[in-house]
Amino acid sequence: MARTAIRGVADVLSATQKRVEYLFDNYDNIQLAFSGGKDSTVLFHLINSEAKKRDRKFILYFQDQEAEYQGTIDFVEWAMSQPNVIPQWYQVPIFMTNAASHQQLFLWAWGDEEKWVRDKNPLAIQKLDKKYPKRFYKFNLWVAQQNRKNFEGSFVSIIGLRAEESPDRRFVMFGEDSELFWLRRKVEPYKAYPIIDWSYTDVWKYLIDNNLPYNKVYDKMYMLGGSLRSFRVSNLVHEKAFRCLVDLQELEPETYDKLEQRLQGVHTASMYGKENLMYSIKDLPKNFKSWKEYKDFLLSSIHPDLKRMFDYQWSRFGYTDDVGACKYMVKRILLCDWEGNITWNRDNEFNYTKDQILHKNKLKREDEIVKKWTSLL
Repeated sequence: MARTAIRGVADVLSATQKRVEYLFDNYDNIQLAFSGGKDSTVLFHLINSEAKKRDRKFILYFQDQEAEYQGTIDFVEWAMSQPNVIPQWYQVPIFMTNAASHQQLFLWAWGDEEKWVRDKNPLAIQKLDKKYPKRFYKFNLWVAQQNRKNFEGSFVSIIGLRAEESPDRRFVMFGEDSELFWLRRKVEPYKAYPIIDWSYTDVWKYLIDNNLPYNKVYDKMYMLGGSLRSFRVSNLVHEKAFRCLVDLQELEPETYDKLEQRLQGVHTASMYGKENLMYSIKDLPKNFKSWKEYKDFLLSSIHPDLKRMFDYQWSRFGYTDDVGACKYMVKRILLCDWEGNITWNRDNEFNYTKDQILHKNKLKREDEIVKKWTSLL
């Protein structure tokens, strides 16, 4: 890991170790958002190592979305049982987007009277006496806020975000402090991104060189082929990850069978995903004369409630006939992304409204900053 870290002179591993030390020096309570994936696993080992040196404990937070690999659950159980960990494994009812179906829009994860994919774990928090948000991102923030209130002293939440993963995540690089660019302290609870400047090769090099435990689902994925860069072990039906359903029958057949019984669309998504049709927006299907016609056809074929949500979002584009805009909406419809989690390609020229033109100009300025940052690599 000799590659130079952003805004520093040390390699990324040394730089991150110093960041972790800084967090332990300056914060009484440290929470790590854990997914069982490779990035949060790197942070787990670095933080756990520092906690052992200082004889301190840290909060390990995992939001169990029910539609998870069994291998992920096995690894989470191991991590939660480590002596320096304060376990916070949540298995409470929460709505998760189901990108595998246009009819059953949500997975009511851990819902009462639902037939769960697996039994709840005795280590997990299974009920909450107080009201809480029922959506993923809001719940994450709520947990951090609760921990900030309930633990005495200063508090920081650590997140395994990496700028390499998407253009949007690169903007985390530009913090209010040139030296502490990886730390957000404007609004509590404070957030830290210690591996923001790591590449995926840095991640794997650290885990393999140090012979550290990690989620063994990755090994199974590697044996099936594919790129290390693209491996994901997140929620199985999320719009950015559900292509993993294609290989789930080979990776974990029992998990696939239970998930298929639990949710609509799982079997269909696994077939279409394998043929790459669910993501195929490069070529217009032969039966349609334009991307707008294809978009309108898809809208007429989905659940009325879902159609109303997409219609509203399309109205914000000014009902344009622009090819790029129509292709973007086609992709979102195919992936059931009614929440807008998939970002559009900024190179596409849409017919913008006034507000959208202002937003586009802002993005161009941000892209100039990204190019400047990239030149420092």
